[in-house]
Amino acid sequence: MKLKDLLNIQQIVEKRAIPSDVLEFDSQHYSQSKDITVDILDLHLTHAIRILNNYLTVFEFRDRQEINDHLDVIKDNLDDIKEVVNK
Repeated sequence: MKLKDLLNIQQIVEKRAIPSDVLEFDSQHYSQSKDITVDILDLHLTHAIRILNNYLTVFEFRDRQEINDHLDVIKDNLDDIKEVVNK
């Protein structure tokens, strides 16, 4: 089921309007497997979850990589200090 259909069901079940910023959400996702661009709200829920999971995994990796890069710089600085102190 597509996200826009699920939003309509949610509106009925909760008896609340769909927030306008969600309805006006104008974002697209490029599908590598289909080689097309798809509106986010036209994605099936399972695909949206997979995209989100992939995004979070990449984002987490970038954070870890950034931390490792900083740690490498700190290690290099400590090595330099050790050389000076041990002379």
